Amino acid sequence: MFSRFIYRRSALVAGAALVVTAALTGCSAGASNGGNSTVGDSSGSAAVEEAPAEAVAAPETPGLNVPVTVGAFEFTALSAADAGTTVGAEPFTQTAQGTYYQLDLKIMNVGNDSQTFIVNYVTLEDAEGKSYDADSSASLYAGGDAQTWLSAINPGNAVQGPILFDIPAGVTPVKLHVSDNMFTDGTAIQLG
Repeated sequence: MFSRFIYRRSALVAGAALVVTAALTGCSAGASNGGNSTVGDSSGSAAVEEAPAEAVAAPETPGLNVPVTVGAFEFTALSAADAGTTVGAEPFTQTAQGTYYQLDLKIMNVGNDSQTFIVNYVTLEDAEGKSYDADSSASLYAGGDAQTWLSAINPGNAVQGPILFDIPAGVTPVKLHVSDNMFTDGTAIQLG
C-alpha cells in the first residue's frame, strides 16, 4: 500500500513538473523576444528581426499642376494669383467687395457619359479654414466665355479657364476644394 502511494505521488509530481515546464517554456519563448514568435531557419538558429515601428503618414494633399480625379472629372489647378479689384472689359466689368483671387483650372471629363460642370463645384479655403464660393459673374467676365462657368463636357474633352473668388483683402488662400456636384466637400488641392 505504501509503495502504491509513493508510485501515485511520483506520477503526480512528474505530471505537474511536465505541465509547469511546458508552461514556462512557452512563456519564456514569447517573453524573450518581446512577445514575437520565432521561426527557426534551416541552420536551427532562431534569429528574429523586428520590424521598425513606422508612423503612418497622412496622405499628402496634391498641389498645383497635379491632376485630381473626383467622380467623372479630372481637375488640374494650373495657377493661382491675386487678380485685383476689377475684372472684365467695358462695358462688362465687375468690382469686388474685397479683392479677386483667380485660379486657372482645367476640367476634363474622364467618365463615360457627358457631364455638366458648374462653377459652384469649387470652393476656396483660407488658412483659418474659412470657405469662399466662386464668384460666377466675375469668372464669366474674366474668361470672356462660359467654359469654366457652366459647361457640358463630353467624355475625353476638357475645358480650361479662370475661376474667380471675391475674398477679403489680406486673406491668403491655401486650398481649393473641387467636386463633381454641389453637395459634397470633394477633394482638396494645396495652393501654397
